[in-house]
Amino acid sequence: MDKIKILSLLILFLMFSSTIKSQSIIKWSKDKKLTWSDFKGPPNLDVIAYAQTAYKIEILPSNVQVDDENNIQNYTAMTAEAVFYTQESWVYEKSDYLLKHEQLHFDIAALFANKIKIAFNTLIKAKNANFDSYLEVYQKLWAKCLETQKKYDTETQHGQLVKENDEWIERINNEINSIE
Repeated sequence: MDKIKILSLLILFLMFSSTIKSQSIIKWSKDKKLTWSDFKGPPNLDVIAYAQTAYKIEILPSNVQVDDENNIQNYTAMTAEAVFYTQESWVYEKSDYLLKHEQLHFDIAALFANKIKIAFNTLIKAKNANFDSYLEVYQKLWAKCLETQKKYDTETQHGQLVKENDEWIERINNEINSIE
């Protein structure tokens, strides 16, 4: 019964990924910073915010196949990357500082994508092909990513506290540099 649930979740995830892939995305890169022209979605006037960054940590390859023993076929190819969704991201009122704030949301996603990659590589080196092991890593670090995003917005009042925001930018960039 559990395998059926997991396979059903995987199928839903793959269907969702296929839908998302048809949208315009930007893969995170240390050398490519977001610009306001990347925010192509219409502003959501129901949200009290000047901008919103839509991102995801994608698991690759996207067509993961799991056998009857719950092992991932071609598990050695498992990796993760952070992607930005241009059509879901929007801006209502532009400023250079707000763009830095939104960039850091994407950078935080990249930090956790890198942590997922490292954990996946540890599983790969151990020759662990078990689907549940990879799923557990992803779920744990995705939850930590979301928690960090919320903490970032809370501690910086959504980027309004300049000093705190600059401290976050420095801290996250240092973490990214230390694990790449």
